[in-house]
Amino acid sequence: MRRALAAIVLVWFLLIGIFVEISPFQSPWPQQRYALEGAEFAALTGGQIDGSGLAITTADENYGALLVRGVEIADAAQWPVLRYRIDSLAPSLEVAFLYRRADSPGDVRTVNLTRSRGATGSIDLSRESDWRGAISEIGFAVYPVTQSVPPEQAFRPFVLRGAEFWSPSWIGRGAAVATEWSGRRAWSLMSISALGPDNGVVRARSPVLLLALGLSFTLLLLTQFTPATRSRTVRVIFAAVAVAWIMLDLRWSLSFADRHAATRQIYAPLDWPQRQQQLADADVLAAAHSARQALRDDGADPDRVRLLVDAKSDFLRARFIYHLAPARTGPLNLTGWRVATAETGPIYFATFEQPEPMFDAADSRLRLDDDISVPARQLIDVPPLRLYRIGPESPP
Repeated sequence: MRRALAAIVLVWFLLIGIFVEISPFQSPWPQQRYALEGAEFAALTGGQIDGSGLAITTADENYGALLVRGVEIADAAQWPVLRYRIDSLAPSLEVAFLYRRADSPGDVRTVNLTRSRGATGSIDLSRESDWRGAISEIGFAVYPVTQSVPPEQAFRPFVLRGAEFWSPSWIGRGAAVATEWSGRRAWSLMSISALGPDNGVVRARSPVLLLALGLSFTLLLLTQFTPATRSRTVRVIFAAVAVAWIMLDLRWSLSFADRHAATRQIYAPLDWPQRQQQLADADVLAAAHSARQALRDDGADPDRVRLLVDAKSDFLRARFIYHLAPARTGPLNLTGWRVATAETGPIYFATFEQPEPMFDAADSRLRLDDDISVPARQLIDVPPLRLYRIGPESPP
């Protein structure tokens, strides 16, 4: 039995070393440390010294915060591990690490950071191809969770306690992987948010695969080193599968609770009518309401009209169509202009955060491309929203 336990412990150590990607040529602990206190950083707005930290009490014009500090790092490769400590960071906020290289001071490079389970997190910057050469400035950008919470309501005061760079070591690499494996993650806007890497850059091998391999080798060693009947072996296998299932389910439940934390922060104090108005894309919702009202004012049924839709990005286009529902909408990037030229009756064309189409108010014509123009009437011209009625009945 002792031989079995020794073999199992050895296998787990080897697997963890492989999955954490520890180099045998590195020191087990960092030989050098470069510590920076939070109070040494400068905030564009709302910064107050809090002991050795920097407290951010109010958001900037982008509903977040930008904290920067000049540094003199001659060789980034000597400092691959970044440790950062931020207290009281709201679940509705995300953090990015930013830096300037001395060879290109006009460029600001950013790296999204994983929200650590505690106040302190780690990242191995040696995996970032741009982290090289001399570094002249570093900083942290704090911003609302992308496309998931109303930006103007996401900010909560927090304190930057400090940052620290470590030389290469087993402990540093392990801390970075531990942050990736246990970090808090917001909704990724994927159709399925699973146990795997469904958000951000994959910086560590899957802990699910580590668990599966570890349990498989453990069962194999137990059956090889310990005498057992077939029934006992079957019971051990079922017990191992049950333990693994429970562990994965608990991890998924914890991740699910993390993702709902920002939702609870924003929406829990509100009643249902208020929640329907407090959206991450409230500007798109307001534009859709304005478009639907303009259609009614034009004598059309907003639920039955043919409506072409275009926007700055696929996300905005999809959300604009969603808020216009149940209108008969068609995304311009898929339908093209053939609908506008083939239809005998009038249709409508709405844009959001797009350059102004070539519309000639004097001739009441809208140019679709270099060769085609159609009769049209402008119903809304209030950027970022524009709405046109296209068709032979459009001119007044």
